[in-house]
Amino acid sequence: MNLKTILHNIKYMFKSMWDFSKVLFAGKLFLAVLNGIIAPMNAYFLKILVENITKKDLDCSLIIIVLIMFINLLCGFFIAVIKKKLGILVDLFKNKLLFEFYSKIADMDYEILYNPDMIQNKNMALQAIQGGLAINYLNIMFNCFSAIITFLSILYLLSSVSLWTYVLIIFLTLIRILTIIIDKKRKYKTTLELSRVNTENTYYMNILTDEAYANDIKMLSVSEWIIRKSKKCIVGMQDLLQQLVTVIYKNDLIRNILSCIEMVFPYFYVTTQMIFNNMSFANFTLITTTLKSLTNSVTNITNSLVDLGENSAYVKIYIDFMKVKNIIAIPNIGIQIESLSNCENAFKIENISFKYPGSKTNILENLSLNIEKGKFYVIVGKNGAGKTTLVRLLCRLYDPSVGCIKYMDNDIRTLEYRAYRENIGVVFQDYKYYAMSIAENVAMNDYDDTNETSNRILNALKESGLGEKIESLPNGIHTQLGKIFDNEGILLSGGELQKLALARVLFKDPSVVILDEPSSALDALAENELIKTFNTALKGKTVFYISHRLSVAKYADKVIFMDDKHIKGFDTHEKLLK
Repeated sequence: MNLKTILHNIKYMFKSMWDFSKVLFAGKLFLAVLNGIIAPMNAYFLKILVENITKKDLDCSLIIIVLIMFINLLCGFFIAVIKKKLGILVDLFKNKLLFEFYSKIADMDYEILYNPDMIQNKNMALQAIQGGLAINYLNIMFNCFSAIITFLSILYLLSSVSLWTYVLIIFLTLIRILTIIIDKKRKYKTTLELSRVNTENTYYMNILTDEAYANDIKMLSVSEWIIRKSKKCIVGMQDLLQQLVTVIYKNDLIRNILSCIEMVFPYFYVTTQMIFNNMSFANFTLITTTLKSLTNSVTNITNSLVDLGENSAYVKIYIDFMKVKNIIAIPNIGIQIESLSNCENAFKIENISFKYPGSKTNILENLSLNIEKGKFYVIVGKNGAGKTTLVRLLCRLYDPSVGCIKYMDNDIRTLEYRAYRENIGVVFQDYKYYAMSIAENVAMNDYDDTNETSNRILNALKESGLGEKIESLPNGIHTQLGKIFDNEGILLSGGELQKLALARVLFKDPSVVILDEPSSALDALAENELIKTFNTALKGKTVFYISHRLSVAKYADKVIFMDDKHIKGFDTHEKLLK
C-alpha cells in the first residue's frame, strides 16, 4: 500500500470522526498529546530532583516530588475521565459506521451490489467495520502521533548527547523493526496458506457428520479414506505453523540481543562520560531514563506505520465501497409519476435483452410486449424461463442490457426511481413477515398509529380476506406477528401470510401490482381461493401474476408464455390452448 493511499485513508477516517463528534476527535488528540509528554516530562523533573538532591536542598527536592506527584495524578485523572467519556463515543462511532454501511447496501443498485467483485469487497468492507479495523486505524494514527511527540521531546532533552549515540540507537531499532516486519509478512503468508488447508480439512470433517454421506460412510468405508485426507491436511498445517514458529524464534533471539545492547549501551555511554568528561549525576539520570524511551518511541512509530499498511487494504476497500455511486437509485432526478399523461398502454417493452452482472449469457432475449392498463396478465413458464427476471426489470431493480421499458410512453430510466417504484406493489414468492404488529406489517413506513391510518389498514385487511381473522384477535391490528418479542404473538399460515402481503399492496394502493408466484407454497385448493381473492381485490389495476402453474392462466385477460429466454406466446388462455 503506497503512502498516498494511506494518507488518503487517514484523511477520510479523520473526517468521518470529526463529522460524527468533534468532542471524540479532540479528546483522542488530547490523549495522544498527554501520553506523548508524560515520559519526557517525568524524566525532566527527575533530572531537576537529582540536581537538588546533589545540592542537598531538601525544600526544593520536596517541592519537586510533590509537583511530580501532582502532575501525574492530574494527568491520570484527565486520562481516566476522557477515556470514560470517549469509550461511549467510540462505540457510537462504530455503530454509526456500521449503520451507514448497511444503509449503503440497502440503497445500492442490484447491478452493482451483486457484481462478483463487489460481493467480495462488501465482505472485506464489513470486516473493516465489524472487526474494528477502521476504528483501530484511527487509534494507530493517534498512537503514532503520541510516539512522535515523545520522540521529539526526548531529542530536545538529549540535545547534548553525541550524534553517534543517536545513530547507533536508531540503527539498532531499525534492525529490530525489520525483524518485526519479517514476522508480520510471514504470519500473513502463513494465515493465507492455513486458511486454504483449513477449508479443505473442514470439508472432510463435515462429510463425516453429514447425514447425506451416512450410507457411503457405513457401506463403502469412506471414513478411513476421508480421515487419511484430513490427517494429511493436519500434518500440512503443523508444518506451516512449525515454519512460522522457527522464523519467529530466530527473530526473537535477534530482538533479545538488540534489546540487551540497547539496555547496556546507555550505561556504557554515561559511565565513560562521567569518568572522562565530568558528566553530572543529574544528566546521568536523564540519559539513562530517556534513551530507552527514545528507542521505544522509534519502535512505536515504525510499528504504527507497519500496522497502517496492513489495515489500509481493508480500510481502502471500505472507503471505496462507501463512495460507489448508483446508476439507478439516484433520488430526486427524473420525471415524477404524477406529471405523466394518461394513455392506453401501461407498459411498452421494446426489444429488451438482459444478462446479470458478471455473466456472459443472456437471461432474456429480444422481448417485446404492449401491456394495457387495468388488465390482468399471467406470466407462465417453467423454472428458469426468466419470469422473475422480467419482474425485476419492470420494477427497475435492474436496467435492460439492450432495449427499453416504457411506462405511460416514457422510458422508465427517465422517471424518478422512488416515485416509479412506489407506483408498483409487489408480492414476491419469498415474502417475509416482520416481528412487529400486524398494523406495521401492512403500513410499513407509513404507519403512524392514527385513526385514519388504522382504518385504512383494516380496510386493506378486509379486502385481502384477512379482516375477520384479525378483528377476532384480542389486540386486533396491534397483535404482534411471531413470538420473537412477544409470547402472545400469533403465527399465520402460508395462505394467510400471502393475504397479509396483498393487504400491504392494497394499503399502498399502487397502479401496478406484481405477484411473483405468491401461491407456490400452497395446495391447489388454497391457491384457487387466493387467486380469486387477488382477482377481486385488484380490479382496475394493471396486474402481473407470475406462475409456473398453468391452472392460474384461466383467470387472465392475457397470458404471457415464456420459454428459453423468449416470449413464445402472448394471447388469451383459450387461444393459446388452441
